[in-house]
Amino acid sequence: MPTRFTTLGTLSALLLALACAHSGGTPAIEQESNARVAKPLARGDCVEARRRAALEPDLAVDRVPAPIAMRPAPFQRMPGSALRRDGSAEIKIDVIVDTLGRADMKTFKVVKVSHPWFADNVRGVVGKWRFTPARLAGCKVPRVYHFMSSLAPGLSTDR
Repeated sequence: MPTRFTTLGTLSALLLALACAHSGGTPAIEQESNARVAKPLARGDCVEARRRAALEPDLAVDRVPAPIAMRPAPFQRMPGSALRRDGSAEIKIDVIVDTLGRADMKTFKVVKVSHPWFADNVRGVVGKWRFTPARLAGCKVPRVYHFMSSLAPGLSTDR
């Protein structure tokens, strides 16, 4: 009897080994990628910082552009018809801020808007705002500024 269990155990181990060795699919092949990983920038390498920013306007930077002052203010004299039925509204825009801190209005893009009045209004004021430019490796670089604003249902700006 011990030989039958030994033979059965050996056969089970062999079947288990074969099952593990064959996964049922084709062997995984690693694909080579031609993508280069960018080296870290040396502080003050402005030529390379601007080159990278030109290639990727939404590049991760040390400091994103931010408005110094939002003058003129958006959403002044908003018509009631610009709000949704529940009284809410929203707008999301993207615009590239250059190294001088000005919005490049040729790049103004409406991402999402609840009413065209908001897009027209923001387009009219953002070009007049001044920004702190984005910085990468200590250098001013052009970068996308994302403006988002929403008005919750039931709230009004007429206070």
